[in-house]
Order: sequence, then C-alpha cells, then structure tokens
Amino acid sequence: MRVAITGTTGRVGAALVKHLGSSHDVISLPRSVCDLADSESLKTALGNLDCDVFINPAAITSLEACEDDPRLAMRVNSAAPGKIALWAAMRGVRMIHFSTDYVFGGEGAIPLTEDMTPGPLSAYGRSKLAGEHAVLAHPGNLVIRVSWIFGPEKPSFVDQVFDNALAGKPLSAIADKFSMPASATDLALWTERLLEAGASGILHACNPGEAVSWHGMAAHVVREMTDCGTLKSRPEIAKLSLDDMKSFRARRPRFTAMDTRRLSRLVGEMRPWPEALAEHVRDRCKRAAKLT
Repeated sequence: MRVAITGTTGRVGAALVKHLGSSHDVISLPRSVCDLADSESLKTALGNLDCDVFINPAAITSLEACEDDPRLAMRVNSAAPGKIALWAAMRGVRMIHFSTDYVFGGEGAIPLTEDMTPGPLSAYGRSKLAGEHAVLAHPGNLVIRVSWIFGPEKPSFVDQVFDNALAGKPLSAIADKFSMPASATDLALWTERLLEAGASGILHACNPGEAVSWHGMAAHVVREMTDCGTLKSRPEIAKLSLDDMKSFRARRPRFTAMDTRRLSRLVGEMRPWPEALAEHVRDRCKRAAKLT
C-alpha cells in the first residue's frame, strides 16, 4: 500500500514513517515538500502524488502562535486538511487526520468520549475542530484525537524533565491540569491497525490509565530515573498552577483525559501509559549511561 505522510519531521509523522515503512511504501511529505501554510506548495505536492492513503499529522500546534495569528491557524489546521480531503475524495484515496484533545473545553472530570460535544477555548482548538469537520465531510475518512505525545523521535515534556533532572536543575510542573499521555510508538502501531480495519469517524487515541497532570508525569519520570540508577535520589518537583502561567496567553482546558474504549475494541490490548512512559525513560537512561 502506498501511504503518504505529512509532517514527517514531527513526533507523530516520524513515528509513522518508521513503523509503516517496514510494511508499506511510504511517501514522506515534510514541510519542505508539502507546506500546509502555502497553498502553492500544497497544490504542487498533491498534483504529483500517487497514493492509496493520505495521513496528515502536520499542524501548527503552538497555542500561542495560533492565538497570535488565528487566520494562519485556520489555514494550516483547517483549510489545508479540507483541501486534502477534497483531493482525496476525488481520487478514491482514504484520509487519516490527526486532531487534539484541545477541541474540548475541559470543564468536567470524567473521561471524554467521541460522542461528547467539543467546546474549544483557544484559536488552536477552534482551528483543529474546524479541520475535523472539513475532513469528515467526506465519508470514510478517520480523525484521530491525540494528547500529550512523547517518543524517541522528537523531544517532548518528558524529555525536558529528564534532561533537567539529569543536569541537577530545579524541577517544576503544572499540577492542576489533567489529560492522558500517548506513546508515539504505540500510536503508530494503532494507526496501522486502524488502517487495516478500515476505521472511520472519530477515535480517541492515548494510552489508557488514570488521568494525570504534568506534575504527575514528571514524578513518574524521576521515579524511573532513580530506579534505573541514573539519579541517586528523587529530586523535589515544585507544583505550579495553570493560573500562574503568565506566559500562557491562550486558554488551556483543565481536564481532557480521553476515553479509549472505542479504540481498544479496534486495535486490541493497549498498554497503560505508565508502562509506555517507563519504557521511554529506561531507554533514555541506557543512552545516558553510554555517554558517561
């Protein structure tokens, strides 16, 4: 199967290329080849493309960048996916599009299902929700909502905590915002299984488990580092409040832990996020040990 993938220098795109490349003919479409902000770049990329499936993880994900330029956010996160979906529909190409938990307002405290009504708080969330609508306007397409992705392909919050702890720097993390982490490695595997299953509509994709804050994730990281012997003792992690983050100009939802039961019925058993996170941290510990 010929699979085109955008955003292949990003965390999700790179993981998809790595995983799908072993069993499919992957066509990599990094920003230098397919820039969703540039209509001519997109037109050229699509005009020369021959594929069976088009997977689109590319997006503007910086909430502040979207807040500063909401028109650009709409162009990249909504208009461009809409053009791709139309192009794909005209050619019988299936499309898989990645979205975000930030389409929700985060007012509740129970896991969010695919049937719940979104209510984005930011320009980013609004642009991603509009992108979902544009893609799903064509039957057979799939939207995968993800959250708090970590993996070896590109540094994330998890790696920032690891590096700061290793360097002996003070640690702090927000303790009153909750969601569910997702392993990029697992996400790539799930995507392949969803592709094989012919899934369509909206699916929530993150590793199962209890909802966790960024502070909670940081605590898991340093605990695993200590257990591996990379740290002699667990450092303290200061608790921050979302309201205290003056650098956050865009509003963040407080609770966006997503229910993954619908996904698990399609892809089979899914490992809990603490297990996936521990594996990632252990791999980092092994690499750090080789450098010492």
